Amino acid sequence: MKKNNQRLIENGVWVVNFYNCIKIRKKLLFTYVISLFQPSTISLIIFVIFFYAGLSFSQVPDSTARTFQNPAQDTSRTFKKFSSNEDTVKAPPLKIARTGIDSVVHYTAKIIESDLKKNITYLIGDAEVKFKKMTLKAGKITVLWDTHTLIAEGLPDTTNGANGSSPDSLRRHYTQLPVFSDGTDTMRGFRMEYNFKTERGRVIRGRSEIEGGFYFGEAVKRVAPRVFNIANGTYTTCDKEEPHYHFKGKRMKVIMDDKVIARPVIFFIGKIPVAFIPFAIFPTKKGRQSGLIMPRFGSSRQEGRFLRNLGYYWATNDYMDTRFTVDFFERSGFLFRTDMNYALRYHFRGSLSGSFARRSFPGNLKETRWDFRINHSQEIDANTRLSVNASFVSNNSFYQEFSQNRSQRLQRQLISNATFTKSWGDGKNSLTLNLSETRDLETGASSRTLPRLRFNRNRSQFFPFKKSKKGGRSTENAKWYNYIYYTYSGTYLNLVRKDSTNDPDPRVERRADHTVNINFTSPKRIFGWLSFSQSINYREKWVDRTKSFSIDTLTNRVVEHEDKGFAARRIFSVTASANTKLYGLFPMHLGPVKAIRHVMTPSISFSYRPDFSSPFWGYYQTLKDTNGVEIKRDRFGGTPRGEVASLNFTLSNLFQMKLGEGEKEKKINLFNLDFRSGYNFAADSLKLQNLFTTFRANPRRNLGISMNMTHSFYDFDRETGRTIDKLLVNSRGLFKFIRLTQLRFDLHWRLSGKKGGPGKSKKGFEQKEATEVEEEGSVIQQNQSPFGNRFEPENAFSAFDIPWRANVSFSFSINKFNPTRVTRTAYIDLSNVELQLTRKWRVGYRVRYDLENGEIADQRISLYRDLHCWEAQFNWSPSGVSRGFYFKINIKASHLQNIKIEQRGGTTSIFSPF
Repeated sequence: MKKNNQRLIENGVWVVNFYNCIKIRKKLLFTYVISLFQPSTISLIIFVIFFYAGLSFSQVPDSTARTFQNPAQDTSRTFKKFSSNEDTVKAPPLKIARTGIDSVVHYTAKIIESDLKKNITYLIGDAEVKFKKMTLKAGKITVLWDTHTLIAEGLPDTTNGANGSSPDSLRRHYTQLPVFSDGTDTMRGFRMEYNFKTERGRVIRGRSEIEGGFYFGEAVKRVAPRVFNIANGTYTTCDKEEPHYHFKGKRMKVIMDDKVIARPVIFFIGKIPVAFIPFAIFPTKKGRQSGLIMPRFGSSRQEGRFLRNLGYYWATNDYMDTRFTVDFFERSGFLFRTDMNYALRYHFRGSLSGSFARRSFPGNLKETRWDFRINHSQEIDANTRLSVNASFVSNNSFYQEFSQNRSQRLQRQLISNATFTKSWGDGKNSLTLNLSETRDLETGASSRTLPRLRFNRNRSQFFPFKKSKKGGRSTENAKWYNYIYYTYSGTYLNLVRKDSTNDPDPRVERRADHTVNINFTSPKRIFGWLSFSQSINYREKWVDRTKSFSIDTLTNRVVEHEDKGFAARRIFSVTASANTKLYGLFPMHLGPVKAIRHVMTPSISFSYRPDFSSPFWGYYQTLKDTNGVEIKRDRFGGTPRGEVASLNFTLSNLFQMKLGEGEKEKKINLFNLDFRSGYNFAADSLKLQNLFTTFRANPRRNLGISMNMTHSFYDFDRETGRTIDKLLVNSRGLFKFIRLTQLRFDLHWRLSGKKGGPGKSKKGFEQKEATEVEEEGSVIQQNQSPFGNRFEPENAFSAFDIPWRANVSFSFSINKFNPTRVTRTAYIDLSNVELQLTRKWRVGYRVRYDLENGEIADQRISLYRDLHCWEAQFNWSPSGVSRGFYFKINIKASHLQNIKIEQRGGTTSIFSPF
């Protein structure tokens, strides 16, 4: 290219040939004079350029920035000093007439050169062009104004690899390679061409990252906004220059934030081709999206070959999604599963989940199995709510036959509930309608409540406080009767019971009861330190049938009968209690410890309840067997027996430690020690109740200790095996006035290393969380059921960012109620034991050890290996009902995890807990 002037270097400073500059200025002046005779904005443009050219030689900045729309009227070339030590200086924007470009173009570079004859601008050194949302950066950018084209490329690397680039790397020969970004999308390449009028472009050796995946291509062409065509394209989630795996397609089409379509596709592990498919679709859309669910293949001795988890995920809309999957087993049949989630923020959410299986059994016997679950929660209005949680199965062994989830296999009871709740009157009144069923999967027994209707009136005053002049209620001049409160609850129940699944005669029971509690609490402390309260509890129960009893003279056993007809039962009790608090402070100066505080709360209460088993009330039937022994049976069920006139004692102790002083002062609870006992004046024997002791301590946030003990004040008859009405203090002396009957000790300790160590979380360890759609009102998470995946195994490793962790539990219990038959149990549990051996290796362990019998009750060993973009996991249970192993190698990327190799083994075959 012929130059109109020359640049000379003298002492490191750019010098301009003023003779050529004067010639250029004369040409500009002549052009400007001619343009004055034409009423066009071009004259203004040339005038501005003329004076700008004059100023450009009097002050030379290190870099230049311009804002322009069309520089075609520029008649000079400007040369700037190449320097990276100074900030870019931006000149005021030039207002230039439009020539087909509908937006302003901003550009900066260290050197800016313009060829007026060819209408080309050269941006050299940290060049950057911005147009609308598009940004193009490169070592050199050429602007072809006639064709509205940008050509971006790198600069030769004069260091010749001294910066550490490898000999095979492009960066050994070129630096500042082009980077194109459009909003949040970024494309890198060796050479780029972009037309900022049509907004189309072409990239040589392009590379882009979308949603954690990398796309390469020998030629990348931008055919529309956010749409690229790629020739000889490659896709991978591995960030290595030589990826550990990739998909290669002769032709690819990338739709940003949507998908990548490629055909044909070859899957490579390293440089070795391992699979061929006619076409492939890789999702890149954020959030949920519909698509096929890749299956996994395998075989077992019991089921033969199998294909598991083949299906389709349907993201119906922002408020609902569904997953359909099916498992095929060569010898036993198939299992079809579907899971649907739905939600509308602030209104309702729920899920439906079901499965259907047809299995073959020995003897050419075929049977169907199914299960169904529903979970629904709805807020109808601020005071009305509806919730449903139900589970149904075809037979008692369904989950043992089909589930791989350990917790699900051990669950032997199904509980279903549907509850409607309505409240009003400032929340004091509430009405609850409940339908429920509890089914025992072992025995087949069931209990259904159809329905349970309950009304509650929360704590309210019999005589409210007087209204004040301000409109509210004031406690001034309140009377003692203003502190009398009551609560009320009423329940109607229709109960259907079955003793087994095939019970031909289920028992139906209908009853209603209501409870009234009246409580009085003194507003003032007696003597200034004693709190006093008293209450009356009344409960009435209505039933449509009662029980009657007779003696079978042949077997001398009690026979139960059912008598239909209305009957009522009324019971009541009264209670009075008093309590206070005592404080003790023990100053000390042991480092940061300033004092120990002891808070003691003694309380005493008296309760009275008559003996409702006496004939006076008619709630019990008295019988005599053939031996003349008197027997009492409850006609209603749940009627309290025996008179109670007990004086109860409770002593609660809280020990605290005071640390620091002033604003830095804080209190730490050391431990609680509580004692409870009582004396029943109405009992005919054993009037003194057991002494119950509770100890609780949390010396650290990760350490919890608890102990519960029960002591008896009475002696034990070893011959009859019963506690006798004889105080130990009388038979054994003052120092043996009490004996231990039960003790339980529990210790829970959560241990972990410090964050940021060698176990700092990696992509392989991070928990795969479903993406929540960000649009307003959408709260669906991709395929996240509240039931969890009951057919899949639990994850052996949890997400954490610490080098190691472990939960240690120790439990010990002893029962000495009968001193001749003492029973003990002792277990050590190690759960969630996870250790980061190296940055790549991780081991997990879980064990439950029976100390009393000296054997392992259950254990599992897990190994994890981070293989960069792959991961491997091995689980082994050497003993127990779930013994076996499971080995898997898979790609880490969540949308490619079904590309894996796995192997299972064990007594439970494919239905193992792994």
